[in-house]
Amino acid sequence: MLKRQDALILKSYDFKNTSKIIHILSSDSERLSLVAKGARRTKSQFAGNIEPLNLTQLVYYIKPGKNLGSLKEASLIQSHPSLKKDLYLLNIGWSLIWTGKKIPSPMEGLFGLEKRALSFLDRGFKEEVLVYFFLSLFTLQGISPQMDKCIVCGSKETDFFEIEAGGTKCKNCVTTKAIPFNPLATTLKDLKKGRLQTWKEVEEKDKKEILELILKYSIYHLGDWIKRIADILPFTINP
Repeated sequence: MLKRQDALILKSYDFKNTSKIIHILSSDSERLSLVAKGARRTKSQFAGNIEPLNLTQLVYYIKPGKNLGSLKEASLIQSHPSLKKDLYLLNIGWSLIWTGKKIPSPMEGLFGLEKRALSFLDRGFKEEVLVYFFLSLFTLQGISPQMDKCIVCGSKETDFFEIEAGGTKCKNCVTTKAIPFNPLATTLKDLKKGRLQTWKEVEEKDKKEILELILKYSIYHLGDWIKRIADILPFTINP
């Protein structure tokens, strides 16, 4: 079956003498591997179009039910040049791509989320993109934290957040595992809606707490595999 789709290049590595194998996340959020024959030749038609982090339109052949196909054409859409020139941004970008590559079951909407997050990074946003990405990923996975009312009694007075419970709690329902939520509430809600500019107004101690909260929530609700992201990121957060 011949397909034409936009795709994000997740990984690329040498194969045999002149070829490459690329791992992609297609526009329908499917992960596939493709053989790009002759991609390492000087005058290859693929050139730099199939490098990791690129958004590329691909034409490829793949048999039904298989996840290894043959690449026929590759046209670059976006290479994210600003991101690739800044090591700090690049490492955040790698963490997003790594998550898309490792998440056990890619879900509908993952491609669009990865595409938006990389675009934000390319525009110069930084740690706030990671928070936005994971809050959106939680929604796609059906594990979005409750942040508007107490997850136990429904009270609007949500002073605390409990990772294991999956959201906010009031002072009457809280346990000893809770994190004070009020200083973080507005920022988290804004970032979830894509209002990344609000991050500039957040105090450094609150930024660190938000990043650690997001990582710990990810580990608890997505699985221990996500711990690896702490080694990729260009800043230190405690998982």
